[in-house]
Amino acid sequence: MKILIVDDHGLVREGLQAILGRSDLSAQCLEAWDTASLWHQLDQHPDMSLVLLDIQLPDISGLSLLVDIARQHP
Repeated sequence: MKILIVDDHGLVREGLQAILGRSDLSAQCLEAWDTASLWHQLDQHPDMSLVLLDIQLPDISGLSLLVDIARQHP
């Protein structure tokens, strides 16, 4: 299972990775901190299972970004 953590705060990304690392999910956690890094990760890993998305990113509304993600990577 691949999980993409999208947040502009490194501490949040690290914390979520630590929590998920202690779970029984056997997940590979990837990170993105802005729109460009999000699209790069999704293009590099089309088999992404889950995206944990901050809806208050500085460069775009997370809710509109969610619509774009669902459209391009269903």
